[in-house]
Amino acid sequence: MLILSGCVNDEGANLPSVEDRVSNAVQELRDKLTEPQNGWRLDYRPTGETGAFLILLNFNEDGTVRVQSDVTVNDGLFIDQVIAYRIDSSQGVELIMETYGVFHYLFELQQASFGGEFEFIFEGEENGNLIFASKTDPSNDVTELVFIPAQESDSDLISTEATVTLGEGRFQGEDLGGIGSFGNFNFHLQDHGYLLSTVFDLERRVVKFLGIAEGADMGEVTSTENIEEIDIEAPFSLSDERIILDQSVTTTLNGNTFEIKELPIGEAIVSLESFCLGQEDSVVNFSSTNSDIGSFEANSSLFQVANNFTVAPDDVYSINHVFLYDENDNSITDQIEAVFPEVVAFQWYHGVEVADSVFNGVGFVILDEFNNAEFFLRGFDFTQSGNFIQITFNGNDLITDENPTQEQLDGLEQLTDQIFSGGEVYVLELLNINGLFEFYNPCNKHKGFLF
Repeated sequence: MLILSGCVNDEGANLPSVEDRVSNAVQELRDKLTEPQNGWRLDYRPTGETGAFLILLNFNEDGTVRVQSDVTVNDGLFIDQVIAYRIDSSQGVELIMETYGVFHYLFELQQASFGGEFEFIFEGEENGNLIFASKTDPSNDVTELVFIPAQESDSDLISTEATVTLGEGRFQGEDLGGIGSFGNFNFHLQDHGYLLSTVFDLERRVVKFLGIAEGADMGEVTSTENIEEIDIEAPFSLSDERIILDQSVTTTLNGNTFEIKELPIGEAIVSLESFCLGQEDSVVNFSSTNSDIGSFEANSSLFQVANNFTVAPDDVYSINHVFLYDENDNSITDQIEAVFPEVVAFQWYHGVEVADSVFNGVGFVILDEFNNAEFFLRGFDFTQSGNFIQITFNGNDLITDENPTQEQLDGLEQLTDQIFSGGEVYVLELLNINGLFEFYNPCNKHKGFLF
């Protein structure tokens, strides 16, 4: 028994300590990370619903890593940056990006609900690739990251001009209201005389193909009214200034079928265009060609040949009144609350049946002292072509307060006259929340969101 006991104890004594095993595992991962001459390539998808961000990582022994990416926000901070990293052991061997960089930026998007991560658990090695898992994802939806040894030419694939061009197609202010960042573009397919309308969610890397129509511009589309709705969202990545769709999108018009797999993005040319008499907006144009759609000119027109803002039974759109803005992107909350101190929402009735008739109107909802809702809505007639709406106010108002004050009635008229001055409105479909729209008045640059 003494001999057996001694053998067991000798074997246990030869095992490395926990601290040594952890130290060895940390050093082993450090050696793997710093080994490739050109570093690592990561096509990073924070969730299964987003497109991919191209990120190149070149780790150094001194605890720094050079990070190159195709994320151009923050004045290009994340295009090429050296930050600190750390390898630790908590839930396993972990890679932690210490200094603020592109991973932290993606983590913070949409109030930290985007799915980005800057702490990763090392899962192992497979066919020369390093496999990591997102540390804070829920257990039933963990993002896997595959580090692939980079080629020297991979840095040439990082697209920066494309993201800048797409970002210039935005009509809402920079991160206005925390809603997100969207670029609207029409592609005039010159070989066919068609107009293809798209909207790009630049944060999630998702493009929505709204519709295709016969005609080169709004006037021609409106006159022919030959429109085919597409209504398909597709995640995408960027490579060498091209949009690469995860899955191709197919559409047909007049017997011509297009299978769209990628879209080259040319250099942006910024010009001024008048969408309402006496007012001009900056628009972006670029031209290119590819085998999917032939030669095309793209521009960031407000017009969309189709979207989901359509007249249907009981279409009531609402938003908190703070999400209404003037031409300087300042909320007009104070002006609204000066007339309606108890205001809780702005509403848009778009073909809603009220008292056996169809009602169209815009205005405000307030709560009285008993928490009952009261509506102050100003009726209008309208015509609609695609997402362009021409509004004319009429006397068919909906006022649910039995004794509205003259100040309330005058205030409702003044506020709606201010928001809808000129009567021309474009309603742009956004992507990150189903049923979310932005309306924009090109006559005085007032705008707001609708849900």
